[in-house]
Amino acid sequence: MLDNYEDSSRATGYWVLFASILAASMAFVASTSLNVALPAIQVELGARGADLIWIPNAYVMVQASLIVVSGAMGDHYGRKRICILGIALFALASVVCSAVTTTGLLIVGRLAQGVGSSMIVPNSLAIVSAHFGQRGQGWAIGLWSGFTVLMAGVAPFFAGVAADFGAWRLVFLIHIPLGCIAALLFWRFVPESYDKSKSKSSQRMSLLGALLVTVGLGGLTFGFIESSTFGFASPLIIIAILGGILALAAFLYGERAGKYAILPLWLFRSRNFSAANFITLVYHGVVQPVVLYLPLNLIQVQGYSATFTGLSTVPMILIATLGSALVGPLLDRRGPRVPIVLGLAVIAAGFFLFANIGVTSGESEYFSTFFLPIMLFGLGFSLTFAPLTMAAMASAPETNAGIASGVNHTVTRIGQVLVVGVLGGLAISWFGQLLMSDAYVQSLPAEAQAQLAAEAGNLAETGIPDWLTVAEQARIDEVIRESFAATFSILMVIGGVACVVSAIVAIFTINDKEIKLRQGQDILDDSDTTPEEMRELKPEDLLDTPLRESP
Repeated sequence: MLDNYEDSSRATGYWVLFASILAASMAFVASTSLNVALPAIQVELGARGADLIWIPNAYVMVQASLIVVSGAMGDHYGRKRICILGIALFALASVVCSAVTTTGLLIVGRLAQGVGSSMIVPNSLAIVSAHFGQRGQGWAIGLWSGFTVLMAGVAPFFAGVAADFGAWRLVFLIHIPLGCIAALLFWRFVPESYDKSKSKSSQRMSLLGALLVTVGLGGLTFGFIESSTFGFASPLIIIAILGGILALAAFLYGERAGKYAILPLWLFRSRNFSAANFITLVYHGVVQPVVLYLPLNLIQVQGYSATFTGLSTVPMILIATLGSALVGPLLDRRGPRVPIVLGLAVIAAGFFLFANIGVTSGESEYFSTFFLPIMLFGLGFSLTFAPLTMAAMASAPETNAGIASGVNHTVTRIGQVLVVGVLGGLAISWFGQLLMSDAYVQSLPAEAQAQLAAEAGNLAETGIPDWLTVAEQARIDEVIRESFAATFSILMVIGGVACVVSAIVAIFTINDKEIKLRQGQDILDDSDTTPEEMRELKPEDLLDTPLRESP
């Protein structure tokens, strides 16, 4: 009978994992595939420059704003229920996006996709964490991370093929079969889970609290996303960021008084939970400029074709996928600290290699220049992503898996938009200074210098005065490419230093023994605690439980 039970539990676990991966893949694919189709969308729908910014950013902003609330809803009302609702909303929004005739409707559809994804991502991971809470959590999170990365990585290739054939609407329709299969598997095989420690009367979430945290995160996200367009001195950006900060401050003050029942602040008493989320913020923040500026560097500076640029990142995707799956069992045996430290060190090495490349002769030098750091990024990602996620999830009790996942994914998004907003603005400034301080540019007529200064915000696409000679235009083009490469190097050095600092933080803060205790792989060293008293313990009480010393 016991063997039959274990076989049944194992089979259920596979279905839980498969359904969660499919559901999360909808959200991750929607993030990575759209950019490739934007040029085709611009032509067919007549999208303006501002539209091209908001089509992808509307999704990011709404997702980042609602993930915490959606994770808390899963804990309160059932993660499976909220996840299925999110899948249905996401699928419906995808149908709308595929049928639009105006960019305004497409942006509305993307907003709805963002709402759906905010319900899917934290709760799908929370379901995995809750189901594999006692054992195999590292293995499960490793597979969840690896296969969602694979889906997100291959999506741009298929989106490019669809766009080349004039079928960009398929980029949205691909979500429909994924969602249908995931919803069916959730309904048929996945058991419901929620915060069982809460009484029925305490399960009601405060609408005011949900509004405050949504407005707060939304204001910050909007402010940092649009800072690259309007500048941080813009009244709109100042109001958005300050309003977001004030709303979050009011939310935290009310949550501390126990008014909103959304974010258990006692979770942050766990050093592992706080450290994992801090490292996540820094890590995903400094990696984002690579995602944004590496393709621009390869195409606009190094002279790579778009096809070769897409293929150049395939090794990184494959290594990240395979490595994430293989590192999972190691997490269950040894804990996440060593993989996190090693992964951050490997990524730092990749950053520093990127910083020393400069301008190359093109695709013929790919294997001697960009190939190694790209491979290191894939390896470092595989060693870091799943362990960081596990460290955050395993540091919280199973009853709070949804909100823990929501916090971790919110931190990821905030790190991405914050760093891109800050470093993006600085990158434009650095590029302009490097370009205009070049000796050759300074020797040009004042009119040419003024035009270059006005165009410098376009980075490597800076317009060159067409009234200059061919030789002068060629020399300026060379200076532009060198200035962009130098700016890229500065960003890479910042990323490398940030990863080194994060690795040091991980060494002194991530506690593998505490994580194993939270997973139920250790026992409490408290002989005076009876089984009846143990059942009365609240989740926050476990955070203060002493660890048993190893014999």
